[in-house]
Amino acid sequence: MTSDFEIRAVTQADVPDLVVMSDALGAFHGDDSRACADALTRDLFDTPPWLWGLIARHGSRPAGYALMVPTAQAQHGLRGLNLHHIFVVPDLRGCGLGRAIITAVEDHARGLDCAYVNIGTDPDNTGAQAAYRAMGYALRNPGPTFRKVLKPA
Repeated sequence: MTSDFEIRAVTQADVPDLVVMSDALGAFHGDDSRACADALTRDLFDTPPWLWGLIARHGSRPAGYALMVPTAQAQHGLRGLNLHHIFVVPDLRGCGLGRAIITAVEDHARGLDCAYVNIGTDPDNTGAQAAYRAMGYALRNPGPTFRKVLKPA
């Protein structure tokens, strides 16, 4: 079913959809979301960007998104990417879209010459933890934080 979706880089026209989905992600976690179109526009489109974003669409409808932040292990000369947000709209969960978004994040990281991707999750979100493990991510402490090595050090 994931072939019915388009996953691509976020454009400025996508920012209103990101605000709505970010608020939904916050609500899912019981957070008081304060997503702001101006801040997202600044962080995604300034030079250099503070965040990178991918959006999934099902036709014209937003279906999910990911926001990524750069990180590094300077002592090892390694670049990495933190998957800061990942969200799939509730009625499309379970169809492989989350996995497809994470694969797109990994491809983006490789394009930036990153050696790894980190993903954090809520300690009670055992479904996400199982999914990350199934995709080759290893649990790290403190956790739950997961890492997937994309290329050897």
